[in-house]
Amino acid sequence: MIFLLSGISLFFVQPVFAQADSPRADSLDRVWVQPPPSTGQTASWFPPSVRSVEGQILRFDSAQMEIVVQGASSASRLASERVVWVQPAGFESLEGPMVDLYRKGEFADSLSRLPATLEQRPPIWRQQWITMLAANAAWKSRRSKIALDLVSQLDRRPLPSSAVAWLPIAWQRGVQSAEAMRDAEPRLSDPSEAVRLVAASWLLSSSKRNDAAAVLKQLVASDRDEIATLAGSLLWRTASPPEVQRLARKWEQQLADMPMVFQPGPTRALADQLEAAGMAENAKRLRWAMELTPIHPSFRD
Repeated sequence: MIFLLSGISLFFVQPVFAQADSPRADSLDRVWVQPPPSTGQTASWFPPSVRSVEGQILRFDSAQMEIVVQGASSASRLASERVVWVQPAGFESLEGPMVDLYRKGEFADSLSRLPATLEQRPPIWRQQWITMLAANAAWKSRRSKIALDLVSQLDRRPLPSSAVAWLPIAWQRGVQSAEAMRDAEPRLSDPSEAVRLVAASWLLSSSKRNDAAAVLKQLVASDRDEIATLAGSLLWRTASPPEVQRLARKWEQQLADMPMVFQPGPTRALADQLEAAGMAENAKRLRWAMELTPIHPSFRD
């Protein structure tokens, strides 16, 4: 994939996939996987924990991950939405410089490293994740048009759930920058559902709140389950305190039923709404859960 700051032009370069041989110990990807639902035979007082596996990822798309687990001679398959996080082999040398700058809050510098990072032509799923990191960095450095353009181009092909989960969505209440609101308004009618979702989230705390909510209500009916799920969770931000009190239990159940990879943003949104509705203990419990079990220890935002 090549990134040009003048106009934003992206295309994906198809890498050559490795054969399904047992991976070398020095080239292992680490994958955190949501456990399968408990059955009557396996249910207990304690929820099953996220597990991690190491191996070589051959393919990772919107449907599934294909991975040769360490010690195996053939590939296994995991549903995309069960993949909570990935620490790829060679992370420190490829994504590492961008990620370190992002963690330090140096978002503009993180964004500026996107072209050089993608020139190394990592597998497409890594290109997608790296570019979503850049979209977040662009949003946080008030380069909102770049953020929306990156999301638009990413959404031209199916995305793994872990990439969709990290769209630059404003999950918490608070006025966005003037740049974000200016750039978001015309994108409420964008052909990309992901762009409309992001733009609407930015405008929920603006004078265009009703327009943004109307777009989210349309997206709840999307054929894409992940878009519909995230849009429905964003609509929690539009509820009045009495509505929050009445619907809190239902929403908490909806949150628990989501794939874990999608839960962090909606959890923050619901915690804010519960607190504003006078349900401080409920909000505290959700925030505490986020602190204890973040999507990944390195990324709490």
